[in-house]
Amino acid sequence: MSSQIRYADRMSRDIIDELQEDWSTQRPDLDSEAMGVVLRIQALEKIFGDQVAERLREHGLQWWQYDVLSALRRQGKPYRLAATGLAEASMLTSGAMTNRIDRLEQKGLVRRLHDPLDRRRVLVELTPFGVERVENATKARFEIAAAAVSGLDRRSRRK
Repeated sequence: MSSQIRYADRMSRDIIDELQEDWSTQRPDLDSEAMGVVLRIQALEKIFGDQVAERLREHGLQWWQYDVLSALRRQGKPYRLAATGLAEASMLTSGAMTNRIDRLEQKGLVRRLHDPLDRRRVLVELTPFGVERVENATKARFEIAAAAVSGLDRRSRRK
């Protein structure tokens, strides 16, 4: 191999390549290639997560707020879901979801309603202000996703 190719290879290496090489040397019995793939996925998640968080802040939302509001928005009109279903959709305990609903209600983004069929059940519904917020934030979220895959052709995107 020529020295130019070796130099170019060293220049295109990143910290994950170095971690893989270190582990391959120290623990050759482990599959460092698999770890490299996972670490790259985690790095991408961090990059995209930071980008989305920044755009959500532009719309006055934090990740957890968007998570709850988007779960309601995905239900379609009237953008309503039982609090227990909302907790399940967000993979939270009912206590954690109650706290989130309280905070979103204080900001005027959601309201609680009693289920007319079962007064023990609480329904959570987006307010018009909540709909506006989540619509704008969702548009931004989709723009980030589109930009992230803009270098891929349609066929590659489906895989």
